[in-house]
Amino acid sequence: MALATRAVLDLVFSSRLCHVTLLTALRRSILQQGFLEQPAKFRLLSPTSHVFRAIHCSPGLFAGHNKWSKVRHIKGPKDQAKSKLFAKYALQIGLAVKEDGPNPDLNSKLDNIIRIAKDKGMTKASIEHAVKTANGSKDKAVVSSLTEIQGPGGAYILVDVVTDSAKQTRDQLKKLCKTHGGVYGSKVCHAFERKGVIAISSDLDMDQAEEVAIEAGAEDVEQVVSEDDTEVIQFICDPSDLQRVQEKLKELQYETRSSSLEYIPTQTLPLTGDILEQASNLVRELSDREDVLKVYHNIEA
Repeated sequence: MALATRAVLDLVFSSRLCHVTLLTALRRSILQQGFLEQPAKFRLLSPTSHVFRAIHCSPGLFAGHNKWSKVRHIKGPKDQAKSKLFAKYALQIGLAVKEDGPNPDLNSKLDNIIRIAKDKGMTKASIEHAVKTANGSKDKAVVSSLTEIQGPGGAYILVDVVTDSAKQTRDQLKKLCKTHGGVYGSKVCHAFERKGVIAISSDLDMDQAEEVAIEAGAEDVEQVVSEDDTEVIQFICDPSDLQRVQEKLKELQYETRSSSLEYIPTQTLPLTGDILEQASNLVRELSDREDVLKVYHNIEA
């Protein structure tokens, strides 16, 4: 092998640069020396573009780089009423209004929630009512908090709660945990990373999605099934890059379906049998609550 390629291999095992950059450097070196034929569908997007899975230096060197795709997708009840879903959006709208005002043009968080709510079928009148109510309300303050739970089998669960009755919600969550083998209040935040997550509806295959992710500046990309059973592409990025990546995707003619900060597990936990079923039931019960916006967990598929 030529010295240039050998130098790049040395860089792979010694550098702290991201694996995507290293893969690209190695691939280009091999292409330039004629050791690998350029695939017909492969397209270099820019001098800094890369492809996540262009080559594999060894059977397991970069395998499984997308650790988030292992997280088990636990669906909620099929017959969950839309009114319950819309109630959650109304809570989110209210919280966003309280934080940064009722104008979506000046409140990016509110604008994003409204866009998601519309996509899910919430009427314009209902959205406007939620904004107006939150803006002029003198009721008890709506508060947002993270609840930490250790589930069956040692699973880590984070619950994003929005409520105007913190004590009542806390008591009900404690009871729910006890019923389903969870431990309320366990310290689990250390097992999650906060990341920006941007979802788009697209028929891109994963190779194409990875090229788009690189050009947009995302850290990773995955294909998941959304709450309404449709496949979406999710781009993962640093929280500080969320707006920039979203704007870049827009430039590339990809319409954002949702954009938010979420908690991603750093490691997944494989569960089986009755323990898996018990943990899944706890996640479903938590997700079904009107005062729970989202449940994050590390249960492996």
